[in-house]
Amino acid sequence: MTPIPVTILTGFLGAGKTTILNDILRDPAFAETAVLINEFGDVQVDHDLVAEFSDELVMTATGCLCCTASSDIKQSLFELWRQRKDRKIGPFRRVIVETTGLMDPVPIINSLLSPPAPGLVDTIVTNQFALARMITLFDVINGPDSLSGHDEAVRQIALGDVVVLTKTDILEPSDRDDALAKRQQQIAAINPGAPILERQTDVDGLKNLLLSAGTYDLRTKGEDANAWLALERLTPAHDHDHSGHDHPGHGHHDHDHEHHHHDHNRHGDDVRSDVITVDKPISPLQLQMFIDTLKLNAGTNLLRLKGLIALKNDPDRPVVVHGVQHLIHPIDQLESWPSDDRRTKIVLIGKNLDVAVFRQVLAG
Repeated sequence: MTPIPVTILTGFLGAGKTTILNDILRDPAFAETAVLINEFGDVQVDHDLVAEFSDELVMTATGCLCCTASSDIKQSLFELWRQRKDRKIGPFRRVIVETTGLMDPVPIINSLLSPPAPGLVDTIVTNQFALARMITLFDVINGPDSLSGHDEAVRQIALGDVVVLTKTDILEPSDRDDALAKRQQQIAAINPGAPILERQTDVDGLKNLLLSAGTYDLRTKGEDANAWLALERLTPAHDHDHSGHDHPGHGHHDHDHEHHHHDHNRHGDDVRSDVITVDKPISPLQLQMFIDTLKLNAGTNLLRLKGLIALKNDPDRPVVVHGVQHLIHPIDQLESWPSDDRRTKIVLIGKNLDVAVFRQVLAG
């Protein structure tokens, strides 16, 4: 059975989650959607959408299900599965989880990506559901202040697979282009790999994203690995091998790299991204040493790790590694490389990371 994709919808207070969720609940395309609204959430479902109501469940006119989510996301998903199994609710093809504006997204992502603990709840949730993506809403009016004053807002941007600009319609027309360019730069300084959509002009793109069945599981879809890494948004300015030199064909970008290092978004509190590229396959021991060194030296300063690794003992099948903070998740292996480029490529997003140490470990 194909796991049901789970999308996390986050964004700081006032970013517009209520508006987007109510639009979704009105759209017949989302009829087979379950929406988990965090119990401390700032989202209110419009009363005119509600067809049936109980203590646990809201059924909308278009067939969406809205449930109250507890702070334990796995328990909430298990209850959703159990209600469907007991035929208290109909089938659903996707789940959207709305988090509170003040929520740090790290625990919820780690919970969904962690290997199952012993017990029925973890086993069922791991088999039935899979994290698909995190969509972060960014208020173009108040967002910069949120980044300045709240680590949660920075983490929401840093961990977003996609960032959606909201409230662009109330920008002054004369300043709109400049304001949007500045906001995009601020976001790219923290998470340059994330595509940026605009709520007003990319409505269809956002809805198609939410309707997509893709998940983080790359094992059966190796062609998705390049999109997952989003390296084209990070290179060439960040693309350095373990010796610190640029690769041929990417141009010489020492100046650009230093500019990014020193002049990135100050609101991000020194959150930045780096790409480590290694030309030759590495040994399994080097990979384990890299992960151990990362855990030891980075700790909670590491927000996100993504990588495709070429191993000496099986260079034709790249290893996928990903992690959020100190939890480096189980390693999967693709059946083949997603492109002709077979170098090891690792993307790190974090705060004050000593990337030179990590490069050295991989250099052997």
